[in-house]
Amino acid sequence: GLIYGLLKYPEDDQNALNFAVAASCLKHTIKGDANLVTVTEVEKLMSGDASGRVAR
Repeated sequence: GLIYGLLKYPEDDQNALNFAVAASCLKHTIKGDANLVTVTEVEKLMSGDASGRVAR
């Protein structure tokens, strides 16, 4: 999440970190080692849509 965030937001460290944290939070909803969430799902959580439900 952080590497992708740094590549996507090279001039904005805060957004890069926000992306990494959102990706990590979503990863905790998936069993196993791989993060299978999409960029769209991460950005949706970053935008403040934390309704308490995982939309898949």
